[in-house]
Amino acid sequence: MGKHDDSGKFRVEYYCDGKDDDDKHHHKHDKDDHKKPPSNSCSVGDVHVFGTSSIETIFPKTIKVPVTLAETSVVVCVEANMNLEKPATEIIRAWKSAIIEQCELVPTFNPYSAKLFVKGFIRKNIEYATVDHTSPSSVCGDIRHMTAFLPFDFCTDITFPQTGPSLQLSPDFSSSGALANHCGNGAQINTGLFSNRQVYNEKPFCELIYTEFTELDIGKNLKNVSGFVQSFTSVQEKIVLRIGLKILQNQQVPLPVICPTPPPPPPPKCNKKW
Repeated sequence: MGKHDDSGKFRVEYYCDGKDDDDKHHHKHDKDDHKKPPSNSCSVGDVHVFGTSSIETIFPKTIKVPVTLAETSVVVCVEANMNLEKPATEIIRAWKSAIIEQCELVPTFNPYSAKLFVKGFIRKNIEYATVDHTSPSSVCGDIRHMTAFLPFDFCTDITFPQTGPSLQLSPDFSSSGALANHCGNGAQINTGLFSNRQVYNEKPFCELIYTEFTELDIGKNLKNVSGFVQSFTSVQEKIVLRIGLKILQNQQVPLPVICPTPPPPPPPKCNKKW
């Protein structure tokens, strides 16, 4: 059903009629009733954005560069068992490298000390000689390889010097307050003052400087093959790893002030008469 409103515009109205009792179920429906949120739903309204102005502009004479906070050396011991695909008579060659997956610096209650959490793994590749055929005078086989990933993790202390570069972390803060009511005998419950400041600090990071390995490989499950030759099906690894790490943080470093070189003095005047 449609009708004209006071402004002269034509408005569409909808009515629903009940089957049992038309008088009780005869009411009006707006066209967009199904789009309106319920009265108890969450919503935001009356949002106003005001103009902003720059209060202060700073042009610091600094440069942002990675600053070395500390260098540390940590010794890690790793033990593992490696099962070979085929029985081996000897290990021909072995390569090892360390990969750091996680290096996180966590401040402590002392501003000049922190905890360094490191997690990674050793990638070890070995080549070994297998046994296929034997005779009283020889042993024949293929050269195979195996790559193993041996995980490790540790936590170590880092102490920063009080006179040198140290970890720079500006803290956040928040505050709140209340206003007194008109009678002066209490606070206004429906009004509050809140303030907070969040600083986005530079996260420290690590760099791997060097790695050193010493190890002992022990063949297990020995079995006589021919004469004095024995084969083994597993290798027990005992590795001592030394890791050199550098901890850095991007910081603002002042630029050096270079004074201009004064001009050379003028040559002396010669008053000699010829």
